[in-house]
Amino acid sequence: MEEEIIEMPRRGEVEIIFVRLFRLWALGQKECETNLSRMHQAASDLRLPDETAVACASLFELVGGVLGRTLTPECCCSKVFSADEEALLGILRVAPHLEPGCGSAAVPHGLPGAIHWAALTVRMAFGLTASLPRNINQPDEPKHSPVLKRHLSQFI
Repeated sequence: MEEEIIEMPRRGEVEIIFVRLFRLWALGQKECETNLSRMHQAASDLRLPDETAVACASLFELVGGVLGRTLTPECCCSKVFSADEEALLGILRVAPHLEPGCGSAAVPHGLPGAIHWAALTVRMAFGLTASLPRNINQPDEPKHSPVLKRHLSQFI
């Protein structure tokens, strides 16, 4: 009997980089250090703005604080995303369509103001527009995409 091969959905480059930064941050949390310098170096290598690492770290810490638990990454080299990684990406997707503290059909309870602000700041650091793609489950692409493609081939 032949096994059916199921292909994983292709991730957007911003999603891959964002999750990579999350995994670096989570590694630092596990080792009781900030890992901000490693995150900054990874973002700098991809020519992302200086504020990218700090914006991402702020979002991760705020979400973990609201949940009252440590966020869980997938293994550092896994192409599969953990439930927390998917949730963080979901926050980035819906943030532009929410007002702080107000809900929507997709997010009935809304986002706390600080998380909303942090998500919008992360989106700006990645060069994402304020609008979402037509299908909320599809990744948006950054305005400065060509610079990143060369560095992403190892993660796609």
